Amino acid sequence: MDVSGSIEHDELMTALRLVSRGRGTGVLTASTAYANASIGFEGGEILFANATSLPKFGEMLVEKGLVSREQLDAALWIQRQDKQWRALGLVILDVKLQSLAVLEAAIEEQITRVLDEVLRWDRGTFRFDERPPAKGALILPQCRDLGQYEVKVALLRQDAPVACDGAPA
Repeated sequence: MDVSGSIEHDELMTALRLVSRGRGTGVLTASTAYANASIGFEGGEILFANATSLPKFGEMLVEKGLVSREQLDAALWIQRQDKQWRALGLVILDVKLQSLAVLEAAIEEQITRVLDEVLRWDRGTFRFDERPPAKGALILPQCRDLGQYEVKVALLRQDAPVACDGAPA
């Protein structure tokens, strides 16, 4: 699946929909002069998202008061010591700093924030690279459907309601 282009004229949203509806597996990267973002897909479902212009997952957990700075530092230390890479959320879950439900909700919030951020960009480029899913387990958000995230972004912006297929309601 060859998906790349310019962020202008809603092309990025079109690309996200194409990857989702085409059940793509890989990472869509978007870049502007001031930030980069990655959105991971497996079978068209969103698994993760991050942007250099937003706090990393662990920092977001600290900001929200879900873990302390000391707990985050300890979890990051454990993550670095592991022989096989594990997502930070799994480390936090394994050492019982937070519940699975709280971590799933935090991941969904992070994905929503990233989508909100990148869909506001008016310049830059994007590219989808097909690749197998990351080795190592991830905590999967309950919501992995792009259409549902479109609704979440619209609500975050307090915009008009948007149907799950992305069309205006």
